[in-house]
Amino acid sequence: MPLLMTKNPSNILIVLSGLSLLTISSISIIGIAESYAQSSELQSKSPSSTIHITKDSSNSYVLSSGSSQIGTFDTSYTIVGSVTSLKESTDLITSTIIKDFDKSPVIGYVIAHKSKSDSKLPTLANPFVDKATINEKIKSEIQSSISSSQKLKTSQAEIKCNFGMEINDWKCSTHGLLG
Repeated sequence: MPLLMTKNPSNILIVLSGLSLLTISSISIIGIAESYAQSSELQSKSPSSTIHITKDSSNSYVLSSGSSQIGTFDTSYTIVGSVTSLKESTDLITSTIIKDFDKSPVIGYVIAHKSKSDSKLPTLANPFVDKATINEKIKSEIQSSISSSQKLKTSQAEIKCNFGMEINDWKCSTHGLLG
C-alpha cells in the first residue's frame, strides 16, 4: 500500500512503497534546498537536481518445531543523481538511508563477522552489532562513495550499497552514468 508523506512540500517529496517479504521502496528528493533541506530558498528544479534512492530488500524465515526465526537477509540501496546534487545533499541522503534502515525488522540481526567456534571461550560472545555501529558504517560507506563520485568524468552518478547479514561485508560502489 503506497504511503505518501510530505515534509514542507516545496522542499521534499518522499514516496515509499512496500511489499511483504520483498520490499521495494522508492524515495525521491525533489527541489534540493541549499542547506540540508532547511533553507526556504530552492535551487533549480531541473532534472539534474533530483536524486532518486531505490531500496530492494529481502529476507527469509525458518520455521521449525513450531517456532520461527529469521533466516538470511539483504538490503540494497541505489542512489542516482548529478554528482553536484549528491555532494550538496550528502547529509540528507545519509540520514534518509539511516532512518530507513533503523526501521528494518532485521536491524537486530546484523552480525560483526562469521566466527568459527572457539572451544576455549567459557562464554559465548554477542555476535550482533549495535545500532550506533550500524549507523556509523552506513554513514561511512555512503559518504565515501559520494566523495568518489566527485572524481568521475561524468555529470551523473549511481551509487550502489549492499547491506547484508554481516557488517564487515557492507560496501557502496560508485559508477558514472552517461546522459
